[in-house]
Amino acid sequence: MRFFSFLRPCFSAAPTARRVAAALLLSAGLVGQARAQETDTTFVRLLRKNTFALTANGTELAGPGWARLQQDIQKSQLVLIGEDHGMAQIPGFATAVARELKPALYVAEIDQYQAQDLSRLAAQPGLPTAYNQQHAMSLSFYSWAEEFELARALRAQNATIIGIDQVSMMSTGSLFGRMAAQAKSKPVRAELQRRAAAYQAQDRAALVRGTNTFSIYQRPSALDSLRALTRQEGPQVQQMVRDFALSSEIYALNQTQGAKSHQTRINLMKRSLLASLRPYDQPGQPLPKMLFKFGAAHVGRGASLIGGVYDVGNLAVNLTDVHDQKSLHIFIIGKQGLKAGMPNPDDLSKPGIRYANDAEQMVQPFAAATSTAGAWQVFDLRPLRRYLLAGRLKVSNQTLATVLQDYDYMVIIPETTASRPY
Repeated sequence: MRFFSFLRPCFSAAPTARRVAAALLLSAGLVGQARAQETDTTFVRLLRKNTFALTANGTELAGPGWARLQQDIQKSQLVLIGEDHGMAQIPGFATAVARELKPALYVAEIDQYQAQDLSRLAAQPGLPTAYNQQHAMSLSFYSWAEEFELARALRAQNATIIGIDQVSMMSTGSLFGRMAAQAKSKPVRAELQRRAAAYQAQDRAALVRGTNTFSIYQRPSALDSLRALTRQEGPQVQQMVRDFALSSEIYALNQTQGAKSHQTRINLMKRSLLASLRPYDQPGQPLPKMLFKFGAAHVGRGASLIGGVYDVGNLAVNLTDVHDQKSLHIFIIGKQGLKAGMPNPDDLSKPGIRYANDAEQMVQPFAAATSTAGAWQVFDLRPLRRYLLAGRLKVSNQTLATVLQDYDYMVIIPETTASRPY
């Protein structure tokens, strides 16, 4: 059974939780046999009329598809990119979008502590190879070279990187090291340092073995012990403890109640986004330009592709509505090729995971209209959405209808390569 990585938690849920995610997808009708291409004549006519080619050379984009995207990026205050993770071409696309948008804020699918580390490391020359060796994959997606270069490009544009997700399953060790650095009590500092080293070793071993034994999974008694240990510490340490405890509970919940875990995680991300925007969201003032890049399930306009949850993208729409501004929602995915998975830090030579999306219902018509040997294809979905909402268009399944309602553009890359770990 195949299902999109952008529809399951990545770097934020356990590998064995895949069965829970799969059950969610089945209940939502997201997994199934390939259907024939849409045959409704209105659909076919609108699709052909609103398809535009795009050529890409790294971060340099051209062609009529890019020209249309440029026009709409310039008219938008918030641009949200929904992706399938681990494809080397997508960070280059995001870099081009950022160059056009000039965002003041970049909102990423990482936690706030990872965002701080990423901002600091992006200010230094070269890839942070030594850091990544010490804290394997603790920058999540930005532990891949292309994603890190996107962060560096954003920093060069003076964009502030904001992380709104739960604590990552790979960053427990670095978070405990951060707690230790801010602890006032020497015994507390020493114990936090000891735990940081132990958790870092445990998580690296889990990556090497490919097992679900990450230290983010803590028994309630262990979380109570952490709270007791840090009870006399300052507010910053206390906040890190609260963030870690909630994140641990979300991961644990995902093993038994996937839907509840997912909703809890989304609620956390939305609270974190609102909290991060408080310094910028002032009465009578427009929102700053913002670029989002998340898995595609998170940044649609309405109910998401997973379980009908109203996700970060829907909150973004509401924020722009309040300010009489516009958001632009772009779904980008490869038709086929390679994408990165969870790497073994002791062996970075593996080329990636081979996939093909041409039979997936929600993107099948667009993938079918994209030649594997040709240019990227940009599909303006808004005319199809207008017809769909007016009852003048029929589609073969609900998930395709959700894509039409959630996204303004679909971008299909004919062949992708895997993001490169460093």
